[in-house]
Amino acid sequence: MTREEILQVRSLNKRSGRKARGQFIVEGVKNMAELASSPFGIERIYYTQGMDEHIPEQLLPRSQAVSSKAMDRISHLKTPPGLLAVAEIPSQNTNILDELSNQKLPFALVADGIQDPGNLGTLIRSADWFGMHALFVTEKTTDPWSTKCVQASMGSIFKVPVLEWKDEFQEKTALLQHYALDLDGATYHEVEWSAGLIWIGSESHGLKVAEALPHQKITIPRLGRAESLNAGVAGSIACAEIARSFR
Repeated sequence: MTREEILQVRSLNKRSGRKARGQFIVEGVKNMAELASSPFGIERIYYTQGMDEHIPEQLLPRSQAVSSKAMDRISHLKTPPGLLAVAEIPSQNTNILDELSNQKLPFALVADGIQDPGNLGTLIRSADWFGMHALFVTEKTTDPWSTKCVQASMGSIFKVPVLEWKDEFQEKTALLQHYALDLDGATYHEVEWSAGLIWIGSESHGLKVAEALPHQKITIPRLGRAESLNAGVAGSIACAEIARSFR
């Protein structure tokens, strides 16, 4: 593996590099299997000795053996699993909002300023589990294509459409409801749910973009003494309640 190749892969460890090249890194056996069965484009797969057995046969022509030292340099994980792919970030399908009302579960999540990649990955995983149609991320939200977020999603990022929220979507969602998780909102089991978006802000800073939109505040009933739930847990509980209500 040449120095130039190493630098190109390492550039994808930064958000600016991923955005410039339209690519991201996928690491590990499980994520590789999920990637291989998805429609995502794959530019290259790098593996250390013995890890080629985890690469689907059809992808072997795109794979390259590298030394453990080279893998240490290109991996973003403390303990590299020895299997790393450079994949293409999918194009944005803005028609998803037009299709939302016709879905079996007509809801999508919006991560509004969430900074922790683990929380965002958890939301993507929960959206997949409960059948949410998509997940949007606002400008101030952590990058869903970071290695930490991809790992936290446990492969769900290859199944749930993840898109950037844009200002012009406000018009597209005029006939949809906006629900925002808030400590001062109505208890979620009192809500009459209809097709719409579930907005989830960060635990520390709350909602940002959602504040400029007409929305209904909803809250999760608290029986104990904790001050709050983190975004990943709160969003997952909301997904479960919505799925239960529409089952």
